[in-house]
Amino acid sequence: MPDGRLVLRLWLSEFVSFVPLMVTMVLVLVQVVDDGFARPAFGEVAPVPVVWAVLGLLAALYVYGALTRRARGTGIPVTVEALAQTQEHTFPAGRAARLRAVLDSSERAFAVVGRERLEFRWRPFRGRRSVAGSVTFDASSGEARVRIRAGEGLTGLQGVLRASAFVALCQMVRMVGAE
Repeated sequence: MPDGRLVLRLWLSEFVSFVPLMVTMVLVLVQVVDDGFARPAFGEVAPVPVVWAVLGLLAALYVYGALTRRARGTGIPVTVEALAQTQEHTFPAGRAARLRAVLDSSERAFAVVGRERLEFRWRPFRGRRSVAGSVTFDASSGEARVRIRAGEGLTGLQGVLRASAFVALCQMVRMVGAE
């Protein structure tokens, strides 16, 4: 069952992205009046936002499905928190060494620096967009704490790009091995 709050938040962001196109369509309908055609009735203009609302809902459901597929098998819940700019996860002692190996060898990871605290960049998607991350290792318990931040305007984008930190975390958990 989809998380209703997440779908609602995704729908609102998708719908807002359609507003310029909706306004353009309504203005074109009104512009036809100036060219000598009949004035559009409210019934001719009213369906425009409804159609775009339905398209926005379909886009939101698609994004929800994409986030669910990315989180499958990782143990990370797909909730409204998936859209948060910062994601955190703790790897148990047995997986901390594997995490370091993944950061050193993965094509998605780059600019990995540090020893006790690793700083890195991670490409969750194809292309040059990346998120910033850090890993701190607890010597006493052997755990590794990952913190991923989606800065640089990625959270202002629509769709799956908006949840880039969540996507990156899911990829890392999958590469290291789910608990």
